[in-house]
Amino acid sequence: MTDHGAVEPVAGKYVYVDIDGTTHRVYVEENGPADGIPLLCQHTAGANSRQWRHLLNDGTITDDYRVVAYDLPHHGNSLPPDGETWWDEEYQLTAERFAETVVSIADALSLEEPIYMGSSMGGTLTLELADWYPDTFRALIGLEAGAFTPGFYMQWLDHPHVNATEVNGYAPSGLMAPQSPEERRRENVFIYQQSASGVSRGDLYYYSMDHDYREGLDDIDATETPMYLMNGEYDYLTNPEDARAAAAGIGEGATAVALRKVGHFPMTERPDFFAELLQEVLADIDGERDEPLPEEFAPSDFGIEPNRN
Repeated sequence: MTDHGAVEPVAGKYVYVDIDGTTHRVYVEENGPADGIPLLCQHTAGANSRQWRHLLNDGTITDDYRVVAYDLPHHGNSLPPDGETWWDEEYQLTAERFAETVVSIADALSLEEPIYMGSSMGGTLTLELADWYPDTFRALIGLEAGAFTPGFYMQWLDHPHVNATEVNGYAPSGLMAPQSPEERRRENVFIYQQSASGVSRGDLYYYSMDHDYREGLDDIDATETPMYLMNGEYDYLTNPEDARAAAAGIGEGATAVALRKVGHFPMTERPDFFAELLQEVLADIDGERDEPLPEEFAPSDFGIEPNRN
């Protein structure tokens, strides 16, 4: 139970970001030392930076790392851009636009060699970032990543007869592990229910239509910028085998890790497990591990018992 009057150390602000010649007012939350290694966190499709609130408040990470989470334009607290008739155009996120946005946010915040970490569509983006911006990041962490994620750009999501709030909120519930605490699973559903009309479907255009690296994995050189692809066993969109296949296609520098007893949203549904897992990955990035990362992790590896069997 958090004490009455307690104030979190997380600071929120807005930064102006130039994306393809248009200025966007982007909402950012961060915690950690100003001179710490930046850890730049990208939310999932149709969601926002609140998915990272537990990590932002985890002192085992923020004592050493500057954790930065943001809302993409059109998401959460980041409005569409002023001075543009954005309402006359369908929101549709492309791979090129997505990657440029992330790099532009890092540049606007003057982040020096950040570690990028994204989940779902943010996880798949590690492939584009590794290919197109190989010198920008210290390392790339892709949660729930895959080379190809088809089938989720659905026209009916914005049909007036469909309650998009309920669909967007509860569709992800089947992607979470039954062992994850109900409170955390419900929190993730609530975050998804906040999405503006058309935003989830627009994000899924990138996820299912514009992202396909099945023939491009060998174009990625991960020897200088290491990649970590980590998928939950209860994620039916991108399972551990998808991470292994992508890492194998990339080759040296790419590591696949299976996450047991967790689903599509490890940072939200099991924040206790995720913080422990992330410490192991960050130690590997920093060269502080004597042995390679194991091929899989489970909450029990850190003395964390599942909520139920």
